Amino acid sequence: MASNKTRFTELATAVGLLYEPECPWPSSIEELTIPGIADEVWKPVIVPATATGNPNRDLLLRALDNGRAFRLQVLRGRPPDSVEWSATSKNVWPSDVPRDLTVDGVYFIQAKYDSNCILNTSPATLVDDLLADGRTSGRLSWFDEVAPQALQHYYVVVRDDLGLTELPRLERDLSKDQRFRLKTAMRERAGAISNREHDAYRELCAAVSEETARRWRRRLDAATDALRTHLLFRMLRIAGGPYWLLGTKGQHPVRLAVNDTRAWRERFSLRKFVVTASKAGQPQVDWRAEILDRRHRERRLVEGYCEIRWSHGKLQGHPECKVQVTTPLDDIPGYDQMAKDHQQSTSCLD
Repeated sequence: MASNKTRFTELATAVGLLYEPECPWPSSIEELTIPGIADEVWKPVIVPATATGNPNRDLLLRALDNGRAFRLQVLRGRPPDSVEWSATSKNVWPSDVPRDLTVDGVYFIQAKYDSNCILNTSPATLVDDLLADGRTSGRLSWFDEVAPQALQHYYVVVRDDLGLTELPRLERDLSKDQRFRLKTAMRERAGAISNREHDAYRELCAAVSEETARRWRRRLDAATDALRTHLLFRMLRIAGGPYWLLGTKGQHPVRLAVNDTRAWRERFSLRKFVVTASKAGQPQVDWRAEILDRRHRERRLVEGYCEIRWSHGKLQGHPECKVQVTTPLDDIPGYDQMAKDHQQSTSCLD
């Protein structure tokens, strides 16, 4: 389910597609109608943020300006005929064109406000399947696959430190109710965790990171150049059709036109994809893509890391993999400036 911030920024960007800063504030927002999004869906989320002192007001202004910039630069100033908000109906496959908003049925917008996460998937889908479309089901937990001994040792230490020795001896035998009991006890315990538990978790992180990197390298070495390029496309959300990425990074707007796979191949080629185990506060694998820009005859680097963590807290649920990029988005090959920015007046919002 989308977070409150995600919901807010997506809807605020949609409002910006029709917003006129020259109109009185806040009636310029309150009296708007968005074709395709019902008033009862967006107004309770957005209108309260128009009040002076509301903690979301600054974020609202930035999202409004992004939506308005899209209207001026892509739609050539005309208001959209329809705006579809994906809400909780997110993309199923990593090959899908990212689309938080669909404008007039043909323009796709992804809203990304102060986030480096470009993809959330399962470790097995990323490492073993190289992000091929499909669902990985009926498998053990990724930690149980790649670091069973370290996982079991960590669980036993936690169980014993909490005095829950009546729980199963094996971590994989925990029922849903028993995992919830373990989670509650871990939250409610007084004081810091023991050195023994700290060391056991650090060993688990190292074991998962190292085995995941080794397993990923082996799969990459066996893959063709085309498969490695497809992996990069899906990690960077380079899809079969173009789309626009609107958001912020700190105090600066992010307004990018993302190439489709065909346009990307015409200009760029992947030369090397490298993965290494990382030492962090959780299991992590760093990655680096070396890309040739044939137009400018130069090598470009895109770097990031993959966080591998339990989906609902330690020892809870199956681990998930969050693909993060540390290279600035506008430095990623295939991520071009939407258009020359126009300076928009927002004086009526101050």
